[in-house]
Amino acid sequence: MTNITIDAVITTPKRKKESVNVEGIKKQVSYITTPADKEEIKLYSKIYSVHKYWSRKPWYPISECIKKYSTDKDTVVDMFMGSGVTGLESILQKRKFIGYDLNPISVFIAENTFDSNFNFNEFCREIALLKKIMDPLAMEYYAVEDTCDVCKSKLVIKYMNIGPKHKGKETVALFCYTCGLKSKGLRKLKKGELEKSRVDRKLKIKIPDAKFPKRFYKDRFSYKGISTVSDMYTKRNYSFLGILQDTINRGNFKYKNLLLTAFSNTVLHASKLKSENVRPLNVNNYWMPDDYFEENPWFRFLERIDLILEAKEILLERIKDKSMGEYQLFNKSCFQTGLDKASVDYILTDPPYGDAIQYSELSLIWNTWMGFHFDNKNEVVINPAQDKKVGEFLFLLEESVKEASRILKHGKFYTLCFHNKEFHIWKGVLDIFKRNGFILEKIDIVDTKGNPYNSNWATFSPKADLYLTFRKDKFKSKFFVEHNIVKFIEDISQEITTDDPSKLYDSVAVSLIYDLYFNEYQIDVNGLNLKTIFGIYREVKSGN
Repeated sequence: MTNITIDAVITTPKRKKESVNVEGIKKQVSYITTPADKEEIKLYSKIYSVHKYWSRKPWYPISECIKKYSTDKDTVVDMFMGSGVTGLESILQKRKFIGYDLNPISVFIAENTFDSNFNFNEFCREIALLKKIMDPLAMEYYAVEDTCDVCKSKLVIKYMNIGPKHKGKETVALFCYTCGLKSKGLRKLKKGELEKSRVDRKLKIKIPDAKFPKRFYKDRFSYKGISTVSDMYTKRNYSFLGILQDTINRGNFKYKNLLLTAFSNTVLHASKLKSENVRPLNVNNYWMPDDYFEENPWFRFLERIDLILEAKEILLERIKDKSMGEYQLFNKSCFQTGLDKASVDYILTDPPYGDAIQYSELSLIWNTWMGFHFDNKNEVVINPAQDKKVGEFLFLLEESVKEASRILKHGKFYTLCFHNKEFHIWKGVLDIFKRNGFILEKIDIVDTKGNPYNSNWATFSPKADLYLTFRKDKFKSKFFVEHNIVKFIEDISQEITTDDPSKLYDSVAVSLIYDLYFNEYQIDVNGLNLKTIFGIYREVKSGN
């Protein structure tokens, strides 16, 4: 038997013991699965491709929740808006949406994702004007002596493998701006091409830069000599990006914000955070691989422009002949929304999951380039560098739930998207909702294995999002059971038919959440996570 022993903590007077109603729990749980029309799901997902963002949720479970828990013209609020999926899905369903986020790049992305005042031909004309200005500079910075086999134009660098692992054997991939053909494979870097990347052009513009904080929780770069944002770039790319941004800002472009959206969506890919096998958003920190490459930022920018064109075309088609709801977006804390008491019909939000994603840290490069300031004093996160431990995280989260309880109408619903492999954090979150006038109504499970971020997680990390829906009402216990975690798993193990840790998490987590919420004789979950649960489960199944 595993050496972990977790006993029931009983702090209330003895009452008549009742058994856990497994069938009752099952009725409280359902799976939100991908709809049958997967092509529509894939197509509409492209609407959210205007800009990358950390841990973005798929749109269809959000859409289903909005349909289920609100009606036309209802006011929907997202306390932690992120890139705005809840907001857009709300206004597409004729709800009034109000969103809050401390991260300024979040609000910027959401605004430009929502914007449907778009004319395809006008935008293309502005792109043509920008290309007329920037194409000659791109040729100056990235052209090589090789010529295209088809059109005989000079080829340009697509990317160069120049990290320390490539020292002495640097290679380059080429392509043709004129006809769009890519070279076959890589060739060795020729004399002068590598040196060219280290020569800085004398500029008359000031390029955005900032120092990384000395205390950076997810620091995987300072030991490599990185102390400023500019250190994340080769001199050539840093210079070119600066000129491109200045050109957009100085130009009289109607769609300046969309151009800057494409620019912001370029800056991580044009940095040293990328290699042939590593993408900047595939890990939840700024990690510079030793085999990094220098990517042509103009090539990447134009690709991002194509993504915006496609996203807007699909958005306009989706809203064709339909009216949309109004929206307001606020770059501020949700602790004091400024909304009237009991004025909101539905809240759907996706707060940080403890220390999993450090939004202020991981948005620093984006915000630096855009000239935005992220005041993270009230950021709801576990981050020792900010002196925020579990207690501080739960305290700040409760501040948001208190405000939610104040603004939400009685009997209306609050859906919380959350997961965490540490069950003591789950208990803390559930206790917050019990203290602030919410009843756990429903748990929906959304499989996120297809998410590229989740595919990189360790074996014993959750692979599903749990959508917990609460109703604003007075809390009452449902049953009183004395047991420890081993007995708990023994009781529900007959309902489990999988040895997949992630599926085990789905089964155990929802039952344990329900038990922690409604059982007055609660289990002590300190030290309990998916890995320890898996060990106990294997031993229970083997009969040890």
